[in-house]
Amino acid sequence: MFVHQTLPPSPYSLNDPMLLTSVLLQSSAVKNHRGKKNLVLSGWGDESMLLEEYINPYYVPSCYESYNEQTQQNLKRLNEDIIDYDLLEDLVCHVDETCSEGAILVFLPGVSEIYILFDRLAASYRFGGPSSDWLLPLHSSIASTDQKKVFLRPPENIRKVIIATNIAETSITIDDVVYVIDCGRHKENRYNPQKKLSSMVEDWISQANARQRRGRAGRVKPGICFCFYTSYRYEKLMHPYQVPEMLRMPLVELCLQIKLLSLGHVKAFLSKALEPPKEEAMTSAISLLYEVGALEGDEGLTPLGYHLAKLPVDVLIGKMLLYGGMFGCLSPILSISAFLSYKSPFVYPKDEKQDVERAKLALLTDKPDGSSESSDSYRQSDHLVMMIAYKKWEKILQERGVRAAQQFCSSHFLSSSVMYMIRDMRIQFGTLLADIGLINLPKKYQTEGKRKEMLDSWFSDKSQPFNMYAHHSSIVKELLQAILCAGLYPNVAATEQGIAAVALSNLRKSTNSASKTYSVWYDGRREVHIHPSSINNSLKAFQHPFLVFLEKVQHI
Repeated sequence: MFVHQTLPPSPYSLNDPMLLTSVLLQSSAVKNHRGKKNLVLSGWGDESMLLEEYINPYYVPSCYESYNEQTQQNLKRLNEDIIDYDLLEDLVCHVDETCSEGAILVFLPGVSEIYILFDRLAASYRFGGPSSDWLLPLHSSIASTDQKKVFLRPPENIRKVIIATNIAETSITIDDVVYVIDCGRHKENRYNPQKKLSSMVEDWISQANARQRRGRAGRVKPGICFCFYTSYRYEKLMHPYQVPEMLRMPLVELCLQIKLLSLGHVKAFLSKALEPPKEEAMTSAISLLYEVGALEGDEGLTPLGYHLAKLPVDVLIGKMLLYGGMFGCLSPILSISAFLSYKSPFVYPKDEKQDVERAKLALLTDKPDGSSESSDSYRQSDHLVMMIAYKKWEKILQERGVRAAQQFCSSHFLSSSVMYMIRDMRIQFGTLLADIGLINLPKKYQTEGKRKEMLDSWFSDKSQPFNMYAHHSSIVKELLQAILCAGLYPNVAATEQGIAAVALSNLRKSTNSASKTYSVWYDGRREVHIHPSSINNSLKAFQHPFLVFLEKVQHI
């Protein structure tokens, strides 16, 4: 572990955080919990070759000869794969106590890690009382009003501490940050073509990421970056750059573009890349394109595939957009597609998850057709809840103005910035459909710089042919469900009641008995579970034995 000083940019090595805070890594410390058994299970080597005192396989004695004995012993026993919250807390307090003024920015891999450190600091002697108001979590689910506080200056003699994910790495610049504490880890989305699911994997950052984080310190005055990884790891073990997206994400859209541009067979073309994707990743993408009807024969584009290739969106979302326009139900599908392409509008303040769920249900008092009768179908669909949220927000914005729309967002735990982004994406998606000839965009809306609210209102106009059924209370619910199912197929999950007995016997089932009190879902290969943020997560009974979804995510 080492420290960099920034401005001037050339770094120099100082003593590490362990030495600065006089930490002795006790044998009982969590950071030291890695015996031989765990080491072998982690794939770190042959048990017979290990000595207990050299249990950290990344410890190189010659790199740390200038360090004192205590620090060397710590590094020998260190489990580098575990975040040391004791040391983090001690270092933040040490900086607050001994260093000159300036905000502290701490990089952690995810939201749960952020709140672990937040709770520890809030309970500490240095950051209790008024100082706790300037302990500021920063991640993508934070409401925009709370995010703005990170740019404010704290009162005199109060230290601002920002605890962030990599959202603070490049997306924003906080000019009063002088001290950066980098744990060296992040969470990255990776796709497994065999399981056909995405995983949020925690891993070490690249050297390029590390330099970006280091650069957050001292934007306007000299700063210091404390790195929670060894200089050996940075120089020898970290990748120079992040793994290319083509090697860790689905290839479906890329395959469509290859076919649209008549570049030959997908595998033959991609094999010429400097770092070609794996064979199984290419096979998985091509298989999905056949399954959704985008390819036929010898990788030939179908008419559906041609139009999907013209839409720069996920292929399943593209199908929904096309069906929404063709079946006269475009406006609600524009909203659902925008939310699925961007992110959920709901924000989850710490310890207020139940309030957020109640706010979601409160939105269902008004349906897309303006009625107020209760419907279990709406209560069991995240897609329809988000669509209703946008429709109500849009109506309030048009009729009562910006301030009323902001109040609506605050009372329903909605992000105002996300809602405006959804409006822009609705316009973008609708314009794309006009570009491929699915709908006719009047000339007065084709003028560059036309007011966004006017164009968005036109896409919601019930008199337009592409919305002829979007406001019919007798059929809109069933029509939306049909479009969602047709668009998101083959991403369908079913309960045991929706699966034939023979097929059910071939599925991999969970041995967790606790899950049996709720409906058990299968995706055709294995048992799956509803995401904790879903409105369906806590339900025990469902109106129908099927659910559709955009993606599966494996939590590790």
